[in-house]
Amino acid sequence: MAIDLNPENELLWVAEGRVFESRHGELSTDVAFETDLVMQTYDLAVRVPAGTVIVPLRVQVAVETKSAEVFQCIVTTSDNDPGITNHTKFTPLNLNTRYINNASACTSYITATGSSGTAPTNIAELHRVYVQADISAIAEAATFDQVVYSPLHGKGLVGIIGSKSNPSAFMVQVGSAGTDLGYIIAAWAEFTYDEFYAE
Repeated sequence: MAIDLNPENELLWVAEGRVFESRHGELSTDVAFETDLVMQTYDLAVRVPAGTVIVPLRVQVAVETKSAEVFQCIVTTSDNDPGITNHTKFTPLNLNTRYINNASACTSYITATGSSGTAPTNIAELHRVYVQADISAIAEAATFDQVVYSPLHGKGLVGIIGSKSNPSAFMVQVGSAGTDLGYIIAAWAEFTYDEFYAE
């Protein structure tokens, strides 16, 4: 492997224009999360084409409104394309404004209104959060670490997603009873397959 996954390299990857962001929800307009954890109704997915490798750097899920007990979230990968049916495209943004016009090789989809059309295969879970209490009812003095996935800093498992010949995916699924509203931010570093593995 030619790429060094030392956490100190994150800033270097941003400086090189390799780090991209996708998000669900804008400014003060939150979005409705799914009511259960279902792989084909992901809340956010990054579709990685053949020949590209990504290293997820961060996922944040911020819950703004909660209507019932139980909140859960998983961050996963699959070794196939989970499909885009019933989802809305979000164009990934480069986190270095110098390279803002450098497009990501990946595509991102959000806003599930039904099944994505393809069952993800060989799913790996990188991070899981479960909260029994109604988050909105937690007193202001209580501490609650909403979903923060930061694998190179010890928060969740490190994932390397991508194949030389097949598409892959990086997904965030939120699910709970009732209607939950909030936001998702996901960021990843992106490389070609050949530069990542030095082949």
